[in-house]
Amino acid sequence: MRRKIVFLRSPKRQRELTKLLLGSITAFMLSSVSACQMQSMSGSGGGAPPPAVSASISFCDDGVASCPPASSFSVASLRDLVVKINWENVPAGNHTESVELLIPGGAAYRVTQDGFLILGSSAGPFSAQRTFPVVGTAISQRQMTGNWSVRASLDGQPVATQFVELTP
Repeated sequence: MRRKIVFLRSPKRQRELTKLLLGSITAFMLSSVSACQMQSMSGSGGGAPPPAVSASISFCDDGVASCPPASSFSVASLRDLVVKINWENVPAGNHTESVELLIPGGAAYRVTQDGFLILGSSAGPFSAQRTFPVVGTAISQRQMTGNWSVRASLDGQPVATQFVELTP
């Protein structure tokens, strides 16, 4: 004759088993996620991050032949202030460049925005040029002199600021 063995589980024992089962499932899932993250990090080379985007800003007077760079200009003789921006380490993709011309004290005098596209799979350089009229504007009419600044931003993030002096 065969005996049938039946295990009677109490509600307390069932809760303990449920907790143990849920804990095991949670631990398994966490270890799986961790392994996936480690694999994706090692698959990307795990090397150093790409270099940060940077920019250098220079100025020149478009009324002077070959437009040599300078850091000070006379409002009396400056027709247009040319701002040249050389971007480095710009990743591939669509970008928005903002250039702000700020009066002494920091208020915005003029802001320009332009979009551009860097093709390819690696970061690349990009050069831009903006011309800000001076003659016939409030700058020359009101003799708005002093230390002006230009701030260059990429995709809404300020990257570089450079000062330029406008003299009488």
